[in-house]
Parts: sequence; structure tokens; C-alpha cells
Amino acid sequence: MTIFLRPLLDHLWPVAGALTTGIMLALPYNYAGLYPLTWLAFVPLLVVVNGRSAAAHYWLGLLAGLSMYLVATPWMVEFLQRLKDYPLAPALAGALVFWLLTAQLPAFMMLVWRWSQRFTGQDNLWLFPVLVMMFYGGFPVLFPLQLGESQSAFLVAIQGADLTGVYGVDLMIGVSNALVAAVVLRAMGRSTARRAGPALGAAGMLALLAWLGYGVWALDRWDRQVAHWPTLAVGLVQPNESPSASVPAPEPGYSRAWPPEMALSHQLADTGAEVIIWPETRYKGYFEVDHVPGAFRRSVARQGVPLIFHDAEQQGSGQGFREYNSSLFLDADGELAGRYRKHRLVAFGETLPLSREFPWLVSWASDYLGDFFANLTPGSDRVTFPVGGVHLVPAICYESAFAGHVARSVAAAPESPLLVVLSNNGWFGDSRQPWQHAGATVLRAVESRVSLVHAVNNGPSTAVAPSGRILASTPFGERIGLIIDVPYTPAGQVFRSWFTRWPEWFAVMAGLAGLIVLVLVRLSRRHPARDPG
Repeated sequence: MTIFLRPLLDHLWPVAGALTTGIMLALPYNYAGLYPLTWLAFVPLLVVVNGRSAAAHYWLGLLAGLSMYLVATPWMVEFLQRLKDYPLAPALAGALVFWLLTAQLPAFMMLVWRWSQRFTGQDNLWLFPVLVMMFYGGFPVLFPLQLGESQSAFLVAIQGADLTGVYGVDLMIGVSNALVAAVVLRAMGRSTARRAGPALGAAGMLALLAWLGYGVWALDRWDRQVAHWPTLAVGLVQPNESPSASVPAPEPGYSRAWPPEMALSHQLADTGAEVIIWPETRYKGYFEVDHVPGAFRRSVARQGVPLIFHDAEQQGSGQGFREYNSSLFLDADGELAGRYRKHRLVAFGETLPLSREFPWLVSWASDYLGDFFANLTPGSDRVTFPVGGVHLVPAICYESAFAGHVARSVAAAPESPLLVVLSNNGWFGDSRQPWQHAGATVLRAVESRVSLVHAVNNGPSTAVAPSGRILASTPFGERIGLIIDVPYTPAGQVFRSWFTRWPEWFAVMAGLAGLIVLVLVRLSRRHPARDPG
């Protein structure tokens, strides 16, 4: 019996290891309290690929990626159903395409790592953390999920993001996995590490301890510092509107001139809000319905509190027609005092790659994607909305996933910046996606050391302190208005984190360092080394 089972087990062992890695990576995205899994998740994959071919590295990496994204993003099926009113079968087929394409990230990461082993003749576990940082930070995917963004509950581990951005968190996660994998492989007698192995292990351990030690110090420092900051009373409106691929009619009892958000806003203004924020929603008609701007102006002037809201903005006609995804700022008199046009557009939803080079693609996308697709024009200006001495820095929806973009917007702001993100996650239904998005935005607050308000159509809407602590959170799937006292940097105390000033420095320098060391290891070989597999 053992003779027959052995070949089967030999095939199942690597498959089980790859699947385990993917599931361990996915679970902390869905449930933030499971964050320790990420720091060990790659170990099963690193063990089962040891000594195997480049093809095995690719396919096992692909299997790990598929299991990761199947568990972390099952909402893709419901997203496509809501987007196009698809039945289950075509929605599932579209989701499979997404999962297969996204799973190329760990597949190519493992393939590049295997190529590096052939290049040097060593196992190169020291290089693995650099590859984790580079691939999870730079590989093109539709909905980016960086590993560090699953760590929003591990506050000590994310404090160093003010120096390195989320890239440093990803690197440390890679270091932890490489250290544990090295111990396991050595215990199994399968390590090819040379005499430098113990020294590299010690260096990795010191780096990890230094990172976490900085986190303990920084968390305490920022908690104590923020406790003395002034606060802004932010009125947050969560309308919980149902998503619609077409322009929805006003709800019964409301109108374009008087949406549900306006009714909640007046209640918040009466109870002390100093600024009111609505989330991203499908349509308000501010630029298309003639009477809406005047009605909004009168309503906001009557409440006497500035308003930030979202709408589709149309400008020009004919060949000069442009449409933007915009965040609008009405001052206390109801006048349009500022607008922010979204920079980072969502591919296949708000823009089509290569559409400028091949205009016929726009017509094809409109036929296939329907009303959801809009070939929007990206904005370019970085603006702030001033309220008293505070400068609100706007971002729209998945722009909050782009650390460098958010950092540059904060850096361009005058003193006392406060991040404001407007999102509509209703497209993803009753899934874990809204919590994943909320976790990702926590990193943006820590990276720039500013408070952040994330207004989400269906919740949970959150307010986050510069330390990453959640100041307030709304329930999911409820219509609610809430006033939150949000701390901001006092006037005259202009502070810019290292990452805010130089967003890409760490990723670029760590990548270059890894490449240089790889070449030096290759050049230091006096004799051809035995290929590790």
C-alpha cells in the first residue's frame, strides 16, 4: 500500500503547501485579527518549491495566488452580477478571468526567485523579501492588495510605514517568512545556504526586531502627541444607497434638489458639525440638472456648514467634451469653492487602457460594459478644501490604494492637512470588501501621519488617527449620520513624514540593493556551484 500511496503523496504535498500559503495570506484581509498568519504564510510554499524546477515554481505560485484571491475576493462574482445584471454563470466566468490574471503576481514572483537561484547557484532566501516588496507593490492588478494592508490591526508593525510606506511592511513580512523557512529547511536537511547563512539570518532578525521596536516607540509617541491636538467636528453622512449601473431615480419622498444626504446634513449641522462629508455615490445631477446647483447652494447656506460631496462632472461639448469623477466643495455660503478631479481611474470601469491610441475600443467597451463604463478624463491638480485652519485633502475611492499618490497630495497641502476619502463599495454587496478597503486606508493615515476620514456609501465609514487607531466606525448597511471629533496638526506645526516627502525612495533603494547584491554574489563565485534543483 505504501508503494502506491507514495507517488500520490509526492504530488499532493506541494499542492497542499501552495494552497495553505494562499489561504493564510487571504484570511487576514477578511478578518484583520488574523494578521499573524501573514508573517508565516509563505513558509509552506517556500518549503514545497525547494529544489524544484522553474516550471514548478511558477505553477505552485499560481496555485497559491488562485487560492489567495479566491478566498480574499469572492465578491468579484457579485460585483459582476451587480455591474451588468449577469446571471451566475457569466459572472463566475468573468471572476475566473480576474482571479487567473491576478494570480500571476505570486506565480511570476516565484519564477523570478527561481531564476535568481540559477543565476547565483544558491537558494537566495535573502532575496525573497525584496521580491515580495517589489511584486506586491508594483505588479499591475485591477484591485491592488498589498500585504501590509492586511495588517491594520497590528499597529506596532505598521508604524514604520511613515518612513518606508507600505513597502517596508511588505519587506518585513518577507523577512519573517524567509527566516522561518530557513529554519524549517535546515531542520529538514534541505538548505543550500553557505557559510553566510547564519550571518544573513542574524541580520534579518535584527532588522525585524528594529522594525518592531520602532513601532512600539512610534505608536506611543503619536498616541501621546495626538491627544493634545485640536479637533475638527466632521459630520459624516452614510446614505446606504443601492448601487445602480444606470442613473437612478430619486427615492420616494426625496428629489434631486433634496436627496437623503441633505436631510441628514441639516441634522448634523444643527448638532455642531463644522464640515459635512458625503461619500461617493452614483449620481447627484449637480452639473446636469439645472435647478440642483441653486437648490444645493440655498440648502448649504441655510445650514451654514461647508459640504464635500461627489458627482460626475461634464465639461465642454463635441470633440472638447470631457467627463470627470469629481469631489466638490461648497463653502458655508453654498458657493462652489473647489473641486478635485480623480487622478487614478479604475481600468475598465472609468477608463480603458490604450483607448487614446485605439479610439474604437471605447465603442466596444460601451457595448460590453454598458452604463457602468465611462471613458473619464483623469484630473491633474492636487487641491485642498480649507475649513477654518484645516486643509482637507480629497481622494476618491480606490485612489486610497495608491500610497504614493496619497502621499503626494498630502505633501502639496498647506499646514494642518486631513485626508478625506469618498467611496462607494455598494457594488460589492454584503461581502468582506468594505472591511478590506477600510483596512487599506489605515495605512495611508500612518504613512503621512495625518488623520483620515473615510466616508463610504454603505459603510463601514471610519475615522483614523495618525497612529492608525480607529477613532470611530459606522455600522455596515445602515443609513446614518455621525459627528466625529477628528484631530489635526496644530497651526504652525508643519510636519511631513519621510514617506510623504519621498514616497518611492525605499522601494527603489531596496530594489536596487537587492539587484546589486545579486550581481555581487554571482561575481563572487570562484567555481560553478551545484544547481539547487
